[in-house]
Amino acid sequence: MTDYCLSEVQKGRYIFVCPDLGCSSIWEYFLVRHVARFDDKTRSKIEKHVTENYISLAKGYQQCPRCSTRCIPANNGDIRLQCPACSVGKTFEFCWACLREWTGTGVECCGNLGCNGKDPRFRILSLAEKKEIDGIPDCPSIRACPKCGLLISHKADCRHMTCTSCTAEFCFICLQPWRRPTTHIVNPCRIAPVQTKLGDPLWEQGNVDDEPQTPRTPENNNYRRCAIL
Repeated sequence: MTDYCLSEVQKGRYIFVCPDLGCSSIWEYFLVRHVARFDDKTRSKIEKHVTENYISLAKGYQQCPRCSTRCIPANNGDIRLQCPACSVGKTFEFCWACLREWTGTGVECCGNLGCNGKDPRFRILSLAEKKEIDGIPDCPSIRACPKCGLLISHKADCRHMTCTSCTAEFCFICLQPWRRPTTHIVNPCRIAPVQTKLGDPLWEQGNVDDEPQTPRTPENNNYRRCAIL
């Protein structure tokens, strides 16, 4: 499992498809991680590659799953891409979202099982359980780094997070840049909604919203322990 995952991310992919030739199901990453039982070094390496591979989409290109040639869609927003290098003699088209060969007849659905043309991280974020953090209830337990999109799971105590991929520091509750503890603790944070957009390189230029919205527990002073998904 570990060798397969490393091979996939090194090919420029950010999702994991069942390698069985008779199956095209997409494996949820949290299940892959659970089954493979990555050590910390391997997990960090795979997750960094996954993030970097997905960020490449923001640059307007996607790598061909056959030859890794960088392909640009004919029209902005298209998810059906044709690889010029692999289309000599016979056209080869692939899906921008799942990086598999296009099998459908339309332009919005590639026809592969489990692909809806959307980033699979959105489903993980939408299904994440709610929990209490620093005395504030109903906070999502999984967030995406607001700068690069790496998924991070909150496991204990703190709201202060540092992304292992891009080193961005942010508050897990309000998703604002981490300025100083008093910004987020003394003046309570507003719970940011479940994310529907991922990865904003200009995020750190945003302003921290200090407007009190939720109750706090000043007795909790542990802001250091963080867990990266």
